[in-house]
Amino acid sequence: NVAIAGHGGTGKTSLVEHILFAGQVLQKAETVDSGKTVSDYSDEEIERKISIHASLTHVTWNQIKINFIDTPGSSDFIGEVIGAFRTSESALVVIGAKVGVQIETLKLWRRLDAMKKPRMVFVNKLDRERADFEVVLDDIKGKFKNTFVPVSIPMGTGEEYKGIIDLIGMQAYFIPESGKTETAVEIPAEYAEAADEYR
Repeated sequence: NVAIAGHGGTGKTSLVEHILFAGQVLQKAETVDSGKTVSDYSDEEIERKISIHASLTHVTWNQIKINFIDTPGSSDFIGEVIGAFRTSESALVVIGAKVGVQIETLKLWRRLDAMKKPRMVFVNKLDRERADFEVVLDDIKGKFKNTFVPVSIPMGTGEEYKGIIDLIGMQAYFIPESGKTETAVEIPAEYAEAADEYR
């Protein structure tokens, strides 16, 4: 059980959609604006385009069922987040590549510390204008004083964003065409040095 948490607007619901798509639960990942996402299902959530309730979804990956709980980002609905943390073994904290660590992220991190929950960080929205992976990584390290080990790095950011490099498998994944899944390719020569350094 994994709680997906973070400040409002960091793209948690969209991330869940793409996890479900990658896990072959969905034929197409929907957008929050479309009002058709799996985890924002109530009329109020669809109308306001924000998560209000914690929503349970799951994928089966390598014969293991993984439950994901998409949580609201607004502090108005913190009770939903606390409930999700209590029922989860771990958390995936989503941080926007343009804005970095925000106040609600700090509060959620403290709650996870108090509950002694292991967690990962997902840097989202790397394709947005003024997104900067290096700056956000430094921000994360500075605000949380933990040792962070990237398992993937982006190929470019903002308008130059092309995809990611998996530092464990040492393979690259380019942004696929709409409706397609990405496939692993060799790391382009221009990113080979950065990949080696991070690995």
